[in-house]
Amino acid sequence: MDDPMKTMKVPDGMVSELKEAATMIDSTEGVVRVISHHDGDGICSAGILGKAINRAGKIFQASMTDVLKPEDIENLNGGFDLYIISDMGSQLAPSLSDRVLELGKRCIILDHHKPGDRDKQFSISDGRGILEINPRFHGINGTSGCCGSTLSFLESVVMNPVNTDMCIFSLAGAIADRQHVPEFTELNLGVKELALDMDFVSSNIGMPLHGNTLEEAILMSNDPFIKGLSGERSNVRSVLSMLGIEPELSPGDLRGEKLKMVQSLLYSRLLDNGVDYHRVHELFRENLISDKYGDLQSLAYEIDSCGRLDEMGVGFDAVWGGEEALKRAYENRNRNRKKVQSHILDLIKKGVNEEDYVNWFEIEDNSLAGTVAGIAHNYVFDHRKPILALSEGDEGMVKVSGRGNHELVRRGLDLGKIMDEVCGGLGGSGGGHDVAAGGNFPVDRKEDFISGVDKMVGEQIHKGDFE
Repeated sequence: MDDPMKTMKVPDGMVSELKEAATMIDSTEGVVRVISHHDGDGICSAGILGKAINRAGKIFQASMTDVLKPEDIENLNGGFDLYIISDMGSQLAPSLSDRVLELGKRCIILDHHKPGDRDKQFSISDGRGILEINPRFHGINGTSGCCGSTLSFLESVVMNPVNTDMCIFSLAGAIADRQHVPEFTELNLGVKELALDMDFVSSNIGMPLHGNTLEEAILMSNDPFIKGLSGERSNVRSVLSMLGIEPELSPGDLRGEKLKMVQSLLYSRLLDNGVDYHRVHELFRENLISDKYGDLQSLAYEIDSCGRLDEMGVGFDAVWGGEEALKRAYENRNRNRKKVQSHILDLIKKGVNEEDYVNWFEIEDNSLAGTVAGIAHNYVFDHRKPILALSEGDEGMVKVSGRGNHELVRRGLDLGKIMDEVCGGLGGSGGGHDVAAGGNFPVDRKEDFISGVDKMVGEQIHKGDFE
């Protein structure tokens, strides 16, 4: 077998860091503590790491959380010999360093998010107690070219090439993080090519339709959300009848003219709804299929839904291939799809609040805020403006999720920077990617937050227009 790292085109410097991390794990006598994010990418990341550590004959304890807060770092105890923070950690690396040095322990950070204003990563050789591996320090785009589960997969393969079988969940994590849109690139592309070469997956091209029947697939479609069809059973039946297509037909059985008719219908309906042409075009993309796990986009959403419904353990067990967990994850996805769709249909009725450069709305369920915001931005409201979803947070704080698109980013949008500066300036905190970010701020500063974000978005976009 060829060197997987070369096959996936992993930079030599990153390979050296991954090998150093593998040595740290191998030399650990006690329990390895894994802390990861609670979304689909974070759950896949934790599951991959846990399985690799288990296969290495080590003991681990894993948990997943929505955000790593300064108080969480302060509460780290000395009962573990090694900490691994995955799919987060770079932004709080200085605080993590202080804490692990205080405990006399070591820590590995496997993160793809922006590390704040730092241009140099933390390393054990610097005496900071932390080995930080982040693709951004190697010129790789952490928003689109490498996610948390990809980093964890690379680490697992360096530990033992037998772990290449977990490429499926590396790809599922990337899909959950929407790094497959418009296509896999950089290290994610390397993992995909490895998975295809080793026959872990096969591929086909087309708009993803997930459901036992064609009627169910269109009715419950949230990505894409098709106004007038998603959530509208009578309308779905009417258009299928008009096309002469049986509603109980399985999406996988669509062939020839019937497939063309359905794809053309959905394509034209999305364009008629005002969805950006590039977004519609991106929907006709490569779909990855596993013999054991089926369509990887469905698998990604199933694992992600476990995090949204606070059943991260189920998602973790699904990554390990547990049959009961996979069944439960499938059920969770259906529950989650219905909840998300209910929020979108309600939002269509109520509308959003429109500022000069942003749209915003309030939502009670903060676990679904980011998902609803993304769908609302891409398929329902004006995609020329980023959108903000505000929900009740902890201890008098408002939680916010912001979503944009790659065209806005091309014009200068950086939501991560906006959340960091605006939320931080109001006594909260924030960060994330340029296209998707989040944060929190005191409940009595909502107007200041909205105006601050609106002002910064306008400045970024207009500056980008002239660069």
